[in-house]
Amino acid sequence: MDEKKEVKYDPEGSAALTEALRALVNRFPGLEQGEKIAFATLGETEGLAMFPGDGAVVEQERRSVTGKVRQVCRYPFTVLCRGGALTEEGRAALKERLDGLGRWLSRQPVVGAGQSARLEAYPALGGGRRFMDVSVQTPACLCERDEHQIETWAVALTAKYENIFYI
Repeated sequence: MDEKKEVKYDPEGSAALTEALRALVNRFPGLEQGEKIAFATLGETEGLAMFPGDGAVVEQERRSVTGKVRQVCRYPFTVLCRGGALTEEGRAALKERLDGLGRWLSRQPVVGAGQSARLEAYPALGGGRRFMDVSVQTPACLCERDEHQIETWAVALTAKYENIFYI
């Protein structure tokens, strides 16, 4: 008989990751001057925003006899871009831009503003937490087109981090 594994969350980690990722995505070199990736707010006809997934989920947990607990957690999130009247070239450029964000967050080199850039290090999280990596779960794709031809494109990402504490 299969037993369902209890899903554990790291609520404090979720808050820490949200704040760190909000700041991090807005450092993406592919953003235009003055452009910002909003948090969980996307306009009806245009915009660029980051949306958190189901919270910080504990994937692995190890406890030692000394009371040290090491968790490996994942924090899924999606970046959406919405716009209308996109040409074929515009769609391709939008897809490449979102894919570029995913590559940059994965610490791969990207070209932004005519220059090559690479995220050298993830920000500190504090509280015994540290980034391990960010990975692309699905490449950018069209996820919605409404009756007014407003399109929403998305790239799904997951941040993985370590959480160490003592009980």
